[in-house]
Amino acid sequence: MAPVASYTAASAPAPPQHPTEAEIKDSPRRHHLFGFPISHSASPAFQNMLIQRSTLEQGGSAPFATYSLCETKSVEEAHMRALVREDARFGGSGVTMPLKVAVTARLGRGEILDELDEVARATSTVNTIVVYPSASGSTAVEDRRMIGTNTDYLGIRIAVLRNVATQNGLDASAYMAQSPAFRFPPDGRVADGSVPHSAIITGSGGTCRSAVWAATQLGLSPLYLLNRDAGETQDVVSHFAAGGYKLDLRPLRSVAEFDAEAERRASGETGNVACCIGAIPAITPQSDDEKMVYTLAHAFFREQYTPTASSTAPPAGAAYLPLPAARPFLEMCYKPRMTPLLKYASQQGWAAIGGVEAMIEQGLAQARMWAASEPILNGKLPERDPLSCATAAGDASPLGAQAEQEARDMVLAMQDVVVASAAVPDVPAVAPASTSLPAAAAVAA
Repeated sequence: MAPVASYTAASAPAPPQHPTEAEIKDSPRRHHLFGFPISHSASPAFQNMLIQRSTLEQGGSAPFATYSLCETKSVEEAHMRALVREDARFGGSGVTMPLKVAVTARLGRGEILDELDEVARATSTVNTIVVYPSASGSTAVEDRRMIGTNTDYLGIRIAVLRNVATQNGLDASAYMAQSPAFRFPPDGRVADGSVPHSAIITGSGGTCRSAVWAATQLGLSPLYLLNRDAGETQDVVSHFAAGGYKLDLRPLRSVAEFDAEAERRASGETGNVACCIGAIPAITPQSDDEKMVYTLAHAFFREQYTPTASSTAPPAGAAYLPLPAARPFLEMCYKPRMTPLLKYASQQGWAAIGGVEAMIEQGLAQARMWAASEPILNGKLPERDPLSCATAAGDASPLGAQAEQEARDMVLAMQDVVVASAAVPDVPAVAPASTSLPAAAAVAA
């Protein structure tokens, strides 16, 4: 079950081994990744690095908390509910495809989740489960609440913010600390600041919904949706409309539709495109609909761009980003690191952001919340609200700034990760104490 990785930076820390069944059993805090297929995931290496470094740097020792792969094709599979609801040492988990949307469908004590936070409700997408005490403050296993949230949205938002900050020579951590306030300025070609910049989003499903929400919170509108399946795209549009969100979502299916929108951008009726978020796999397009996605994306990437920001004041509680010289394109797919679309956009002068950047940011948000909720597993109330810790970076992080940076460096240096298998772990009746040093801790000792 050990991952095989290659590195581009010899100085970066090596990833821990995937935890063994014995290490998981002895773990004081157990985390899992539910989904299928997940053998390619780099999340265990990243999360176990964070756990081990943070524990040691804060004076702790083995046995460490663990993060393990748990192949799950449906939320109806009994082991998922057992691990979440019956394990006294369950400390929260990651959720990936095909479960991100399905897990939000039913809530309550008999289900995986009790509640959804604001972002999960807006997107009907969950990639993270966070443990909370009951509303009355009970930490007993049978009383704990399982809250679903969506850190994919944060990963997208913060990855874009960090890129814009770096392009402008600014402190990226400062942008993150106040990330809810920052947004792109209106298009400066319209004097009164009434026309926002627009954005492109490729793909559909849960990741697309997260991208739509992130782009909207960044002040971008309209959002051009490019996808091979018209029905899937309409599902995204209908989802936000049904939720009462008045978003300007514009699916494009043909060159004629692109040309009509290009005229609106040229006239200033619609703002210039300032950002792109990609959410499609890096596979060679086969059907005409798949090829059209690439044709339209290439047309967008070739459009001329001159940063022109409005001089109008931002609304109360908001702050405008300085427009970057190169428009950011965040490609959520990170296998391979440089996808065909990312390569083409880079050649046209766009700023390439690999999907691993978003993976790092959403993973850090997960780990911060899980660390903040750890006291619940020991019968105590958390000192800080776990959900509010998602963006508590640097010195404010429950993990510590050094552990976060070491985990970031490790993932940025890694190439594709391959894991031999992803077993379903047993649910221990209790979490036995252990003073032995797990093999997974060797790199952190």
